[in-house]
Amino acid sequence: MDASSNAKVQPGKIVTRIDEIDTTIEVRFSDPVDPVMLSQFLSLGEVAADQLDQLAEVGHTLKNAQRCVTTADKSALDALAQQLTHSALKIGAPKLLSSAIEIQGLARIGDFRTAAELLGRMEVELVEVRAHYS
Repeated sequence: MDASSNAKVQPGKIVTRIDEIDTTIEVRFSDPVDPVMLSQFLSLGEVAADQLDQLAEVGHTLKNAQRCVTTADKSALDALAQQLTHSALKIGAPKLLSSAIEIQGLARIGDFRTAAELLGRMEVELVEVRAHYS
């Protein structure tokens, strides 16, 4: 597979009360799930009943986080980012984990523009993780 077929463009935008934020990104696919990270988490005994349910929860939480960006709700975005952090651990997704931690910091300082861009990237990362589990 050459490099050009290993990249996809994910268009997107989030409309806030102030302006429209372009969240279009180019994605280069790699393994979205770290098997070592996942096995370490599973060895702790906190096994998710169903990985697909966990993935659906992440998608729902991402949508709620995007709503928080449009309403500029720092505390709700911070709480949702914490949920995303836990969910990313449960499915062994290091990119989602890193992004969720970054969203938490952005929520605390009120950087909603960067948070919106990162949430768009997280949607693409979630698609990659779903593909891994299907």
